[in-house]
Amino acid sequence: MAKRSSTSARNPSYTLDVIATGIALSLLASTLGGVSSDRDFHEVLNGNSLHFRVRGQDASKPYLLLLHGGPGFSSHMFYPWGSTLEQNLNVVYLDQRGCGESASLKPNDFAAYTMPGLIADIEAVRDYLKIKKWFVLGHSWGGMLGLEYVRANPKSVLGYIHVDGLLSQPMTQDGILDFAEGQIKKDEAATDADTKARGARLKPYIPYARGLKPGLPKLLSTNQFAMSYFQEMYYADPAAGMAYNTKIREALTATKTPLTVLGPKSEPTMALEKTYGYSSKDLTSFLPDIKTRVLVINGKQDAIITPAQAAIVAKGIPNAKLVLLDKCGHFPFAEQPTDFTKLVLSFVK
Repeated sequence: MAKRSSTSARNPSYTLDVIATGIALSLLASTLGGVSSDRDFHEVLNGNSLHFRVRGQDASKPYLLLLHGGPGFSSHMFYPWGSTLEQNLNVVYLDQRGCGESASLKPNDFAAYTMPGLIADIEAVRDYLKIKKWFVLGHSWGGMLGLEYVRANPKSVLGYIHVDGLLSQPMTQDGILDFAEGQIKKDEAATDADTKARGARLKPYIPYARGLKPGLPKLLSTNQFAMSYFQEMYYADPAAGMAYNTKIREALTATKTPLTVLGPKSEPTMALEKTYGYSSKDLTSFLPDIKTRVLVINGKQDAIITPAQAAIVAKGIPNAKLVLLDKCGHFPFAEQPTDFTKLVLSFVK
């Protein structure tokens, strides 16, 4: 079992009755793909209590930092897929400030929850682990954070992988509405009563959402469409997503970690709205400033972060390559894990 860092304790609110305990060590090995090094840290860095886990078989091999989505989810979503990398890489699973097993945000913390602060957290983890340079992978919201990080710290990065990564809230919000309008037409033509009712319920809200300027009201409005059409928007094959979620639960059970760490937590989004203008942020103008080598990977069927948005990222960064995965939505590590792993390992050679 992973050794816990001695400098800080696990959140005491995580009680053992949240999930079943007494899991055999063999389950951990089979779920996370047993490795020679599994270090689990709870450290106060950059003034914040952060959780990060490092797994690999050879400390001399490259390190890969994984930046999770949300804002407000956690690195635990990567555990099943990340295990496929750990023979070739040292994988750093970081719970961003206020997320997962890192300390939760309180209202007084919001003003300090800034993009420069999040970037400083990442650098503090790298310094703590004594890693000169590492590869970085950002997924979904983690893609926006990843772009900001590699732009600010090119000397710390060997290469960056942008996976169904957020570039522009205005583009994303409009894309959600485009998809929702098309899906509503399909709902109206359906023979199933519940499906027809869903379309009838959502249709009146399209003009309202279209009339909003990019910002928090439009973000909240489009999120309602995204949740209503979650299976259709996020997955090419919802069954693959369900199977992957089962693997996440197995990994958490094996590590005696409560399911509540997965999130989402709303506080990071609320804080970023105040300090970063998250709901209307667009990083398109930043792209030419990114000088590191970049691989952009996107699901062809992702309706949240569309292939068109991914193409803008790849075109805007001077040294970037775009790969689209077919039969794949927003989560390549869930729907196309084998091909996704091959792409990542090829990039970090």
